[in-house]
Amino acid sequence: MSRFAPPLLSACLLATVFQVPVGAQGISSGDVSEWSAFATRAPEPERLVERTDLTFKGISHEGPFSPTREAALGADERQLLALLQQARWADALAHLKGTQPDLNRRDDTGLTPLSLAARAGQLDLVREMLRQGADADQVGVGGMTPLGAAAFLGHDLVVQDLLRAGARVDQPGATGQQPLHLACATGRLRAMALLMRQGADWREPNRQGRHALEEAAYFGQLPALEALQKAGANLAEPDAHGLNAVHAAALGGQADTLAWLRERGVPVPSVLSQLLVDQVEHPLAMGSQP
Repeated sequence: MSRFAPPLLSACLLATVFQVPVGAQGISSGDVSEWSAFATRAPEPERLVERTDLTFKGISHEGPFSPTREAALGADERQLLALLQQARWADALAHLKGTQPDLNRRDDTGLTPLSLAARAGQLDLVREMLRQGADADQVGVGGMTPLGAAAFLGHDLVVQDLLRAGARVDQPGATGQQPLHLACATGRLRAMALLMRQGADWREPNRQGRHALEEAAYFGQLPALEALQKAGANLAEPDAHGLNAVHAAALGGQADTLAWLRERGVPVPSVLSQLLVDQVEHPLAMGSQP
């Protein structure tokens, strides 16, 4: 394997969470350290004392996902989460209407009822939860907001209802990805259109400093790139690090996307980018396997 191969940890993790396949155009939030993977990192200093559980005692209790918070969940909340995790949608809706549990509590893994319903595209459940006061922006399953989870999987009607309920288009999840980043990473064109119509800005950086155009390029989502270009996006727009979609496509190993961008005159932004481009365009010359 070439030492320039991009990490796929986040793709594997989100594939596990969402039970979606990861292939040549991997699907994930992309929020790992691939943008800084070539920076020289200082070695960890030698540990002078033994690490013990007591060292972390102060931060292992009373946190947002701590066992004490989970224990505080009532029976109605626990039952609703169990029904949602078992995909018993009709039973969950009946339970929700009959008991009206607190929908803004998370279990110790960070799950919320609304995020589970949004991920599954269960519009009736989403509407009922919003009617009962569920927080449309609360981070839940997979570290995503409900809007992010729905956009990631292309549940357009859920995206639409969450936006109507006031969900923020620029609210990032725990990984720093905004809903538009997630929709671009998975090529959900209708979700992208809904988000941008509501004011989502493709130039907004995620935690790694990348904009939505680069997310589409990194995962080889050519239709998403075409849609962004048609909406007025500058394909050569630099990100917070002065990099662009060519760098992202090369880093993601997306040969077709890289060729598409290069045909449209998008420049190679740095020496490091050129190394990545060469590794994708001429793998044999770089000592990689065909």
